[in-house]
Formats: sequence, structure tokens, C-alpha cells
Amino acid sequence: MKRVIFIIGLVSLISCTDLDEKLNDSIPVTQQGAVDLQQLLNGAYGNLRDLQSQDNLMSLVSHSTDEMAGPTRGRDWDDAGIWRVLHTHRWTTAHPYVNSVWRTLNRNAFNAQQVLCNGATGQIKAEATFLRVFNDFMTLDLYGQIPRRACNENLINPPSALLTRANAPDVLIGELEAVLADLPDAGGAAKATKNAARALLCKLYLNKAVYTATSTEGGANEGPYTFAAADMNKVISYADAITGFTLDNNYFDNFIPDNGAQSSELIFVSENTSGASAGNVRSLWHQTLHYNQNPSGWNGFVALTDLYNRFEAADSRRETDLSYLGANNSGLHAGFLVGQQLNGAGDPLNDRAGNPLIFTPEFSLLETGANLEVTGIRVIKYPPDFTTPGDAADNDYVFLRYADVRLMKAEAILRGGTAAETALDIVNQLRTVRGASTLGALTLDVLLDERSRELYWEGWRRNDLIRFSKFLGTWQAKDQPSDASRLLFPLPAEAISTNPNLVQNPGY
Repeated sequence: MKRVIFIIGLVSLISCTDLDEKLNDSIPVTQQGAVDLQQLLNGAYGNLRDLQSQDNLMSLVSHSTDEMAGPTRGRDWDDAGIWRVLHTHRWTTAHPYVNSVWRTLNRNAFNAQQVLCNGATGQIKAEATFLRVFNDFMTLDLYGQIPRRACNENLINPPSALLTRANAPDVLIGELEAVLADLPDAGGAAKATKNAARALLCKLYLNKAVYTATSTEGGANEGPYTFAAADMNKVISYADAITGFTLDNNYFDNFIPDNGAQSSELIFVSENTSGASAGNVRSLWHQTLHYNQNPSGWNGFVALTDLYNRFEAADSRRETDLSYLGANNSGLHAGFLVGQQLNGAGDPLNDRAGNPLIFTPEFSLLETGANLEVTGIRVIKYPPDFTTPGDAADNDYVFLRYADVRLMKAEAILRGGTAAETALDIVNQLRTVRGASTLGALTLDVLLDERSRELYWEGWRRNDLIRFSKFLGTWQAKDQPSDASRLLFPLPAEAISTNPNLVQNPGY
């Protein structure tokens, strides 16, 4: 037992180095006596916290889209241009976050597999399978290839198997459906439950047509895609089977500290427990708030104007006053921050140069001049945790929630699935709860906008834009269309050099 736990911990400790991928694939794991499978499973759950930081998953799935940008502000936030190239789709194989996300996801899947390889059965096997499939789904979505090895392989050698876009969807679906009955019915959003598996299966079936479409060069196809009615009906069936959830009357209950207890929508999260086990979820408000706000931030990322303009004024997703923010003298509200910013007493704030702190819709990816600190609309999606010092905030990081499931069902109906309710009724039910006006008609483009309003800065925008064949276009601070090679990120050179089964994605 001690040997297994030590090795997995070692892989985690060196994940910042070039050795990480090699260790993920080649460190031997031996059994010495009974293995504590629950402890191994807990470690696999804990690995999800590494996806929370602003420089991990969000860097690829949000900065590459029309919802987020990271301007360089004089000497601040340049980081050798890594944020600018993500927004403009000019990343290369050398991009540090492209490489580190690959390492993180493959390490997470490897650690989940260790539970399976040490004789797990029943519920523990089912939960470990869910975690491996969840991480492999992200790898498929971003990179198009998933290295796999059998439990009895010599770990000194590269993985012998490779899942590709052509076969991975069916493999992942089959693995998850095979253990669905053994997953628990309940246990909280931080646990892989039957409902979490159903929501992930909705994602897999909804995107199956995207993943199996191949370009003439062997890479991703930009669409439009052919969505099989049978797959759309699977989305509807699994969405209907998800029970015990309702849409929250207060949208930001999904993201506040203690959201795990307060929200009625959370299906699967990475749990943060202040003072015990916590990730870097506090980066989600630090990355956007100005230095002179409370809490003080890093004055970095901004929302695109088109995202802000999609909302009606009364839509609670755009702006909501939360009493606890006022009680903590923050001067903030949840949602989008535009215009003159105030302190807790209602007095105007200034930037560091003494200019009024007025957040403007306009921004440049390379800011200069007197206004470089104030350009760009800011976002408070995860309201700050004022009760926990340091990095150990108590907001759980949200991966899957009920509103997303409802919108996936609506999309499946529009794409040819059959259901008892209409897609328009589903969307209008959601909009009514959020305080927005009802729609008279619903098209795929309108639905894409609704997914943007509901799920902004939650990590699904890249996935959505690709499925709707919109990812390669232009938007604010991105004035050139992208080549279809940008539908996938490149594989790290270190991964290819140690695994001859991997083939670099076209265009890199």
C-alpha cells in the first residue's frame, strides 16, 4: 500500500517538470499487501482540483473563445504573450499551458486507473471508471487522442493502446454505461453518482458527431456535422433520467462559497473544503478584480463586449446583488462589472495612478497609455470567500449542473431528437427563472446564445462553438479567421518522443 501511494504522490509532485508525462506512463506500481482502494480513489478525486486554476483548463477552453481575453497591461500580464496567442488562435507546440493541461489530464486518468488496476469492484470500480472517463473525455475534446495501457503492461514501455476520435466516443460511452448501475444514487455533487454519469453521457452523445468527423488530413473537421437521431435521443433519455435537481432561483447560489450546500443544480463538482482540502478556485475572482478592489485582485482577464451585450438588463445572470458581499464591505455585485467601481461605502475607486476606476467595454490585447488598468469588462462568476484566508476558498468548482443538462436536451431536440416537451419550452422555463423575457421562437443560433448566457466562464464555450461550427470565426480582439487545425491543440513534443503511437495533430 505504501509503495502505490508514494508513486502516485510523486507523479503529482513533479507535474511541473518535463518528466511528468514520462512518469505518468512509466513508473511501476507494485502491490505489497492489501491496497487501500478508497484512499487511492480519494486521491483521484483530489486530482480534479488541479484543473481549477486560471492557468490550467480555463486557459484553453475560455481564452480561445469569444467570452474571455487576457490583455497585457504595460508590464503586467504579458507572460511572454501566452494569453494573447490563445485568444487569437496562434498557439504553438511550445505553449506551456497546452502542454501542462495534457499532463494534468493524463496524470488524472492514470491515477484513476490505478484504482481499477488494483482490483476494485462494485461502487469503487464504478467511481474510478467515471473519473478516468471524465478526464479522458477532456483529453479527447482538446487533443483528439487518448493514450491507454492495460493494467498488466510493463510501465517502463510506452502505452500500447491509443484511442482516437474515430473510436474514443464509443469506448468511453461503453465504459461509463457498463458501470452506471454500480454508481451511487446520491452522495453529493463531489461524488461520481448515477446522475453525474448521465450528465457526462449527455456530453458524449451530444458531441459524438463532432469527434468522429475527420478532415482529409486526419484531424478535426470544422463541420457542419451530421447528428444521428439515435444519439440525440440518448441525450434526451439520459437528461430525463437525471432526477432530484431544480433550477436555482438565485443563479449565483451555484458559485458562492458553500455552493455545495446551497445550490439545487450542482451535479458534479471538484470539492473545496476551507482549512482542509482546497484547490485554487480563488483565482477565479483574483484573475479579474483590480488591485484596489476588495478583495484585491490581479487585474487580468476581461469579458468580451459581445458576451455582455447578449444579456437583457433584468437577467439575473448579468448582475445580482448578494447581501454577504455588502456585509463584507466589498462594493461588489455578482456578475459583470462595468463602469465606475465603488468601495464598500459607496465611494468611487481609483486605479493605482489615481485615475477613476471605470471598467470600459473596449480593450486591446496589448494595452498602453493612461487607461491600461481599467479597460475591459470584469466578471465575478464565483463570488469571493471572505471567511477563509489565503488560497483555501470554500467555493466548489463546477463541472456539470442541471441547467446545462436542460440546455443539452433542448439542443438534442432541435438536432432531431424526440421528446414530450419542446426545446422552446425548456429554454423559456430557464429564462423565466433567470428573470429574462420569454422567446417567441428558438433556432440553433439562439440556443447557442442562451448557452453563452447561462454557462459563461464555466469552461464549455470552446466545446459549444466547435459543435455549432463557430469556433474558427472572428470576434473582439481576434480579427482573422482561424485554420481548421485550431480545432485541436497540439500534442506536447515530450509526449510524442516517449510514445510512438502518438501522431502530431495536423497543422503543427
